[in-house]
Amino acid sequence: MAASAAGPDGDTTRGTVSSAEIARLAGVGRAAVSNWRRRHDDFPRPVGGTDTSPSFDLTEIRAWLERQGKLDRPLSVESVWQLMETVRGHLDIADAVAFVGAALLVATASGDVTDMSDAELDERIRLVFTRTGSPDAPDLPSVHSFRSTLTGIADLARADEDTPGTFERFYQRFLMSVSRQYPASPPELADLMVDLADRPGGTVFDPACGAATLLRTALLRGRDVHPVGQELSPGLARLGGIRLALAGADPHIQTGDSLRADAFPGLLADTVLVNPPFNQRDWGMAELEFDARWEYGLPAKGDSELAWIQHALAHTRPGGRVVAVLPPGVASRRTGRRIRAELLRRGALRAVIALPAGLAPPMGVPLMLWVLRRPVEGEPAPSAVLLVEAAHAEPDWPRVRDLVLAAYEPFASGRTDGAAPGPGRWRVLPVVDLLSEEVDLTPSRYVTRTEHDFSGLTRERNALASLAARLPDLLPEVEEAAAGSQATVTINDLMRRGQLELLHTPHRKRRDSEPGPDAPLAFSGADVVSGDPPSHPLPDDAEAVRVREGDVLVPRVLTRPAARVVTAAETGALAAGSVFVLRPDPAALDPWFLAGVLSGSEVARYSSGSLRRSFALDVRKVELPRLPLPEQQAYGAAFRRLAAFRRGLAEVARTGEEVGRTLTDGLIQGALRPTEPSTGGTGGTDTDLE
Repeated sequence: MAASAAGPDGDTTRGTVSSAEIARLAGVGRAAVSNWRRRHDDFPRPVGGTDTSPSFDLTEIRAWLERQGKLDRPLSVESVWQLMETVRGHLDIADAVAFVGAALLVATASGDVTDMSDAELDERIRLVFTRTGSPDAPDLPSVHSFRSTLTGIADLARADEDTPGTFERFYQRFLMSVSRQYPASPPELADLMVDLADRPGGTVFDPACGAATLLRTALLRGRDVHPVGQELSPGLARLGGIRLALAGADPHIQTGDSLRADAFPGLLADTVLVNPPFNQRDWGMAELEFDARWEYGLPAKGDSELAWIQHALAHTRPGGRVVAVLPPGVASRRTGRRIRAELLRRGALRAVIALPAGLAPPMGVPLMLWVLRRPVEGEPAPSAVLLVEAAHAEPDWPRVRDLVLAAYEPFASGRTDGAAPGPGRWRVLPVVDLLSEEVDLTPSRYVTRTEHDFSGLTRERNALASLAARLPDLLPEVEEAAAGSQATVTINDLMRRGQLELLHTPHRKRRDSEPGPDAPLAFSGADVVSGDPPSHPLPDDAEAVRVREGDVLVPRVLTRPAARVVTAAETGALAAGSVFVLRPDPAALDPWFLAGVLSGSEVARYSSGSLRRSFALDVRKVELPRLPLPEQQAYGAAFRRLAAFRRGLAEVARTGEEVGRTLTDGLIQGALRPTEPSTGGTGGTDTDLE
């Protein structure tokens, strides 16, 4: 570790902070700190650094901020996260969060680290940090450079009276910032997997453990669990070890490629939980061709998931369970049919559960859970497999969990009612019925979908007809006008006259903070186009305009011209930085007239540059016809009716899509049949499908 920087008196026991960290502590910009230094004679003097980048004593700074009433705002995970910039500058983001967790562990064990010298705290944190994962830990920053972060997280943990819970909230904040880099198993998925493993006890192993979410869930919900894991990323392995240690375990996590460099060759766990990487083309097939783990067959190059399944079974004691997350293709790929058949014949595969898309990364894929059991020598192989079809259920975790467990628990306990099919939900099939040429284990092939309720079909069709019939009445009455030039005025001119205000916040593509779970929602450009309520969550550091009735909202970047008038019910809502807010003087400018002009196709001419299929609107240059207020109001009334027409048209489209889907499903399932005789159609005859 780097040595601590000494102050003027040579004391190295007290932490230091930079101007940027002081700003984050107080929730202000760096310019405010510079102003305080100039205006307040009692502002603490620098104790180190340079003239352009001074450092200050953290204790003195906190005392000064408290005297000035600038630390009144309550601590939060977000405010502490903002203090982490110094740590993130030295370490990979996963290691930076693990570093903070290691400091929390030290603080928990020591009671208080306030009076602990930098050197002592450095050493203790390093011992905890390097206990898990790769022994080649990165160089850690010295305590003096991040003492504000440690003090903040320790204060927050004391306020919560829940150190592990505080760090978990901090970990969730980490996931928000790295969701694309480190997709993680959601806690609801981990809970379901632990339930399918019957809340395991003893040794629980995860060969692709990431930040140890599955292991931590088993630890908290199981019985005397000893967590063991392997992870390719050293930073994630350290972070997982810290999470497990804070949860009360003595974790045993190693780094490395589990398939190529198995860190636990002799391990036989009671349970294996795994969410392995998908679609690995280079998983080591060539060098592992004769590996003893391929007891059920050598996986093809494109079947890395079947390699992970066999790796998991090889590390499970006889009678132990494996619960694995897999992509749907594993159940049906032609290259894997022999391995699937062998898993069935030997009784290793017990259940295949199809989940709806949108519950876990990757969000667009309807994932599957496979439940397996390591065969016990001498025992007869089970003769049936449970197939659960939840892929078409609503992507709602409580409902999906209840559906899956309603099918699995009776089946796993051997109760006779477990063999009863759940219509459209699950089915218990004899193994022999699955051993076709393809050995396709996709549940939807064998489980009949739930039948739709078609009793309301006539009502839905009548509602569609009624909606469509109303559309012509929504159109305004118009007549052809005499041709001629029309005087115009720009929005910029109206602003100069005081007849119109343009309100907007700076639109930044990147922010220092991310939205929290309780973030306020603001109108986005997409909301303006769709007519939907505010949907854009605002980060803590974001600015926004509060709108009022009669304001006109316009997206800053348009795919098609659109504008929206704020109603009385929407007064007080927020507008995000991606939206212009135009506030007309009602004595001079009609808002619906203004919105109508801004919705016209001519608006595309007033763009500051093309952005592929969209354009950035230069709203100040937009020209409006110069009309007296009564004429504006007449045009505004017409534009208002056109807006209602567009909403009605969208409602007809949505309702028509639902009716069409219901009819299609009913005809396919045989629940409906056509009553009109065939007219021969184009390109076919009545006997084409016979």
